[in-house]
Amino acid sequence: MKISYNRKLKIIISAMLAFILSVPALSNGSAHAEGTLIKAGNYLYSPQPDAGSSPDRVTSGLVSSANGVLFDGLSNYAGWMGSATALTTVRVVFDLMKDYPLDQIRIVMNSQNIYWGFKDITVKYRPEAKLGYYIAARHVRSGTDLNYTVSVPMANATARYVILEIRRTQLYQHIPLTEVEFYKGTGEAGPNPAEALTATDLKAELSKDALMVDKYGQWMSETWPGKVAYDVQLQLEYANEAAQLATTSLNLSKYDTYGGIKSEGKQAATGFFRLQKINGKWWFITPEGYPFIMKGVDATSLWEAGYKTPVNKADGSPRVIFDELPDKTAYSPAYTNDTNGQYVSFVVANVMKKYGSNYEAKWEDITKKRLIDWGFNAFAKWTKPKGITFPYVQVLQEPANLRRILWTYDVFDPESEAIIDTALKAQLTSAKSSPWLIGYTYDNEAGWDSEIVKQILLYNASSPAKSAFVDFMAARYNNDLGTVNRLLGTSAASFAGLKDTLIDIAKVPAIDVSEYIRLASKTYYSSIRNLIKKYDTNHLFLGSSVVPTWRTSLDWDQGAMAYVDAFSVDSYTQNADWITRYAAYDKPLINQEYSFGTATRGLTYISAPTKTESIADRGRAFKTFVESQAANPLFVGSGWYSYYDQPVTGRPDGESYNTGLVNQQDQPFTEMVSIMKEVHAGLDGLHAGAVAPVESAPAPAVIEAEKYSQQMGAAIASISTGGQYVGSLKPGDWTAYANVNLTGMTKAEFKVASDKSGTIRLRLGGPSGTVIGTLGIASTGGLQTWKTSQIAITPTAGVQNLYLTFENAAGDEIGNIDYFKLLAS
Repeated sequence: MKISYNRKLKIIISAMLAFILSVPALSNGSAHAEGTLIKAGNYLYSPQPDAGSSPDRVTSGLVSSANGVLFDGLSNYAGWMGSATALTTVRVVFDLMKDYPLDQIRIVMNSQNIYWGFKDITVKYRPEAKLGYYIAARHVRSGTDLNYTVSVPMANATARYVILEIRRTQLYQHIPLTEVEFYKGTGEAGPNPAEALTATDLKAELSKDALMVDKYGQWMSETWPGKVAYDVQLQLEYANEAAQLATTSLNLSKYDTYGGIKSEGKQAATGFFRLQKINGKWWFITPEGYPFIMKGVDATSLWEAGYKTPVNKADGSPRVIFDELPDKTAYSPAYTNDTNGQYVSFVVANVMKKYGSNYEAKWEDITKKRLIDWGFNAFAKWTKPKGITFPYVQVLQEPANLRRILWTYDVFDPESEAIIDTALKAQLTSAKSSPWLIGYTYDNEAGWDSEIVKQILLYNASSPAKSAFVDFMAARYNNDLGTVNRLLGTSAASFAGLKDTLIDIAKVPAIDVSEYIRLASKTYYSSIRNLIKKYDTNHLFLGSSVVPTWRTSLDWDQGAMAYVDAFSVDSYTQNADWITRYAAYDKPLINQEYSFGTATRGLTYISAPTKTESIADRGRAFKTFVESQAANPLFVGSGWYSYYDQPVTGRPDGESYNTGLVNQQDQPFTEMVSIMKEVHAGLDGLHAGAVAPVESAPAPAVIEAEKYSQQMGAAIASISTGGQYVGSLKPGDWTAYANVNLTGMTKAEFKVASDKSGTIRLRLGGPSGTVIGTLGIASTGGLQTWKTSQIAITPTAGVQNLYLTFENAAGDEIGNIDYFKLLAS
């Protein structure tokens, strides 16, 4: 009987895979191991514990197994406290004094409370005669038990030196280490051991590499169904997938050319993507005029820099972690170089092995069909394939030569605008006529918060941001240097001198910090919007992809709303609660980065909210998250990060996360993407049927006038019948009230007493800011004769800083204020 080529390949692969050995499974539990307990040698920590018991906590060098807490069989422990500056990984290296055949290693990590724990632990070992390490196992913490034990099977492997690498889930997590027990296997200990290592020598062990990945970039210490063993396996997978996807294309009876959903009805077509609210729900509208929810993928290019891994260490020496690297001649496109060294992309090498000649075109064909089949319709962020035409978002990166402030740049620098213009002009001009471009984001995850302001206040007058802060304060306090000095605890002889004075942010009123950040935000977003529209009037400005709870603030985010067409975030969370933060502004919202991962195959998950237990669980988490977003009327799209997993051996910045739709061997995570396909099919209908929350009128907000956050010229006095009020209010004086929610408020009611006429104005943004309401005051008959009056105010969304300013034609005091009340219609 004649056997087909594909079947021949299947038979070959089945035979080859039969020889792959499995690795014993890890366990966590309280059972003690069998065999002889080894209690010998020394160990050393890096970094030194800053919590726990002596002698380990106080010994900076070697700790002997004879008296160290890790060998005492008691509840004593070594601990590392979490903090903003804590190291992500702590390590312990053991010298057992001679080679031992090990049955297993038992690691006890008992936590005091929920603030203690760990993310994962990697166990490495080497015999005395070997120069490099082997990875015995990596265990990812599961469950919530405070008392936790990890048992690592060693299968009689020979080891003298053992390293534990323990990682935190987040920087503030405390790490405990209670006991480490080594159990001898069968056979004798090594004869004639070398002398014990010194502290210096043992510390040098920590810099030695361990083999991590095979020639395909796969984690060597684990097996799984479908793990690639031979090139022919990849080639057979290509043949099978190409056959399965042969007829896949966009269904033009259901969608327009750009993926717009025809069943939702045609709107005005402009030839470019735009935004429109339909029946209370925001949508993108395609160039052909149909509603569109962006179902995007990030970093889809074969040549994405985040898929490569360094070949060498920082000192230029090779990383001895690769069992075999791709041949540099046969797979030269997989190698790149920059000033920091050389990199290899296993993705590129594996694609070349899989698709053969004309590999990129074949890969693009399969990739496009995959994305269509799985229901994706756009490239949402970062890189995209050269030859696949999909709607896309273009990221405009901030130039590297801007004046930096921590993770962002000085938006007040007068040179910034010209630098950004020069850097972005060509991109904007080139893209302006593309109907496939949805819009632009600018910069990435780099808003302003109080940490940025704190840093600015330590600069001198050469900093434009510092000068802008002093100018802001001067204008805010009527150029009264004495008042500003008293507020800031400074003694500058002039405002120019104040620009050269270090300022403690703790002395700056919080409302002033808030308004300064809002000023910076408006400066930033208005300048970028103007620049985009200068060269491209056809496309949308989609914001700057902030992380709602990191490196930004609501003050910064709110400042953007007047200048962006849609507001973008990167939200790696479990549900759509992030939308609540922005709901008041009625601005279309996009989540440009989200993902779910599991700790397997040498990779891990990004953060606790994105952790799942299996590949299928990743799909189920996707379903819950994406559907909760689409059910909100403000939502218009998102981008899954990323197309491929990151490398097991770490991308250039060290990240190695399970984020891909596809692994680095170009194998789709089928259990996950099959769920995504089902979810995407119903997502447009889900959004179309989204019901806006029924919002009842907000309760009246009563603000006692004397409870101001900051003031200029006001005085607090007592009402004759009890309580307090604000008085001595002259032209130029003001009071400020931080974080007032104005959403839904249409009226303001004041309780005042006056013996003169005057005016009170409600303002936003500062004492000279936008007026949203004006109250004319007439004499009430005396300064203790109280009357209430109502005025209409301009409807305003969100949490705002509210200011009261005072006017009187003769320059006299206008009277007293007991309280004011904000009311809905």
